[in-house]
Amino acid sequence: MLKKMFKITLMFVVTSLFLIACGDDETEDTHTPDPSDAPIEDALDEEQTPNEPLVVEITDEEKAAEDAVVLVVNGEQVYGKAYNDSYFNTKRYMMQNGQDVTDTDFLKEQTMTTLTSYTLLQQDAESKGIAISDADIDEAIEETKAQFESEDAYKEALTQLAFTEESFRLTLKEQLLQQVYIDEVIDTEPVTDAEVNEFYDLLKEQLEEAPALEEVRDQIEVQIQQSKIQQAFLVQIEALSDSAEIEKKI
Repeated sequence: MLKKMFKITLMFVVTSLFLIACGDDETEDTHTPDPSDAPIEDALDEEQTPNEPLVVEITDEEKAAEDAVVLVVNGEQVYGKAYNDSYFNTKRYMMQNGQDVTDTDFLKEQTMTTLTSYTLLQQDAESKGIAISDADIDEAIEETKAQFESEDAYKEALTQLAFTEESFRLTLKEQLLQQVYIDEVIDTEPVTDAEVNEFYDLLKEQLEEAPALEEVRDQIEVQIQQSKIQQAFLVQIEALSDSAEIEKKI
């Protein structure tokens, strides 16, 4: 069984770019995060009940031709293969979170927004000399596997989250690029005691028996800092989008 840290990481991998597709209003929200929107309760829970394996089916009608240009961002052409990969991840993420995936027009819209955002990220990262090599991905995969008791347990976890080894590798590449970009480009203010206390008060309202503040302070600080980073990252991508030339072909 995978360790707690990677159970959470795998379930929430590459969500920041998807959040951009869920609405621009979130970039204006700078208040302390609501515990109901965060994995803090999962992090406090020592054992989690495994879910049924996720099955993500994509029809031919949902796919784009792999060699077709679906998007042009600042003169860079993005092809159907990238769209199909992003569409799969979008649908998988929504299914993981219990969202309706029957509206294919909505899925297409979310995918195009996510794909546009990731292309902008890649372009800005490249301009700043930020790149992810195959060796970086290989190392991340080995570190991921090390969190499991066996190779079979690792593969079972991928299956449970509807990943193939190829799609997980692609997802890791995106996650690594995003993380390095955040580390090198995004700045945020330190977490304050007032923010911790506000978060803890909200947590107490949602849990029947909340642990003492000092028992969970570190987790709360991490959660708030992650929220700040995410908000700053979304603002950065929005700024890139505002100054970009974007043409959607589908």
